[in-house]
Amino acid sequence: MLALCSLLAGQAWAKECIGVVPASAQLFWSQVKTGALQAGLDADIEIYFRGPIREGSVEVQVQLIDKIVARGCKALVVAPSGTEIIAKVQALKARGIPTIYIDRDVGGAEVQAVIATNNYRAGQLAGQHLGQALRGKGRVGVIQMSPAVTSTSERRRGFIQAVREAGLTIVFDQPLGSNPETTFKVLRDQLPNLDALFTPNGPTTRETHAALLRLQATDQLLHVGFDTGRVLLDALRAGQIDALVVQQPYAMGYQGVRMAERAMREQQMTTPRRQIELDAVLVTRERLDSPEVQALLSMPEKH
Repeated sequence: MLALCSLLAGQAWAKECIGVVPASAQLFWSQVKTGALQAGLDADIEIYFRGPIREGSVEVQVQLIDKIVARGCKALVVAPSGTEIIAKVQALKARGIPTIYIDRDVGGAEVQAVIATNNYRAGQLAGQHLGQALRGKGRVGVIQMSPAVTSTSERRRGFIQAVREAGLTIVFDQPLGSNPETTFKVLRDQLPNLDALFTPNGPTTRETHAALLRLQATDQLLHVGFDTGRVLLDALRAGQIDALVVQQPYAMGYQGVRMAERAMREQQMTTPRRQIELDAVLVTRERLDSPEVQALLSMPEKH
C-alpha cells in the first residue's frame, strides 16, 4: 500500500507544469489567473500561479521563478516588473524552458512571445476621448503609477501625445505612490486647476476615485481611468467616472498559458519572438450595456 501511495504521489508530481508569475495581487491579476487556470484545465496541465503582493517587486518575482523551476515546471509565463528578469529568461532558455511575457515587455531576445495590450494605443484612446469631451480646450492632470512599469508608462506616453494633439494642456503629471492620504491632499490642492484627470491602471483609478468621493468632487472634472471591477463600473454607470479603458486580462492569462504549453510540448524555442497585441476598448456610460462591452465584461473574475 505504501508503495502504491508513493507511486501515485510521483505520478501527480510528474504532471506537466507551467509557472505563472503576475505583477501583484490586484484585481486585474485575479482575472489573468482565471484565464490561466482555464487554459491549464483545457490542456491538462498543472498551473502554479504565484506572485508578489505589490507591484514593482521584481526581487520577489525572481525568487518565485526559482521556486517554479525547483517544482519542475517546464515553461514560464511572467509579467516582468524589471529588467532583472531578462537574465532569468536567458538561463531558463539554456535549460530548455520557454518564457512568455504578459502585460509588459522589459526586453531580452530570449523570450518566446509578448502578449499585451497595445498600451501606447490604449493611452491614446483615453487622450482622444478627453480631447473630444473638452472640445480641444482644457487643463488635464496625469496621476502616474509608482513605481513606474513599462505598461503604464506607455499608456501615459500615448495619452500625453493625444491630448497635446487635441489642444489640451497638461498641468499636473506626477506619481503619488500608494498612500491614499497623499492622493487626497494632492488632489485637494490641484482641483481648482483641473478640468480632467487620467489614471493609467486599476489601482490608481480606484484610489483617485476614492479621493474624489471624499472631496465630493466627482462632478467637478472628467476622470478617465483603466480597468474594471464592481466599484469602477458602478462609478461609471453613476457618472462619477467619465470613461474606462478596458483590457482583456482573461485572454492574456489564457493565451499566455496556451502559448507556453505549445512551446513546451513541441520544444520550440523560436527566434525572433512573437508580439501579440490585445485590443483595449474605451467604455463610456452610454456604451456600458452594448453587446460588445458586455461580452468583454462577462469574463469571470474568479475561478
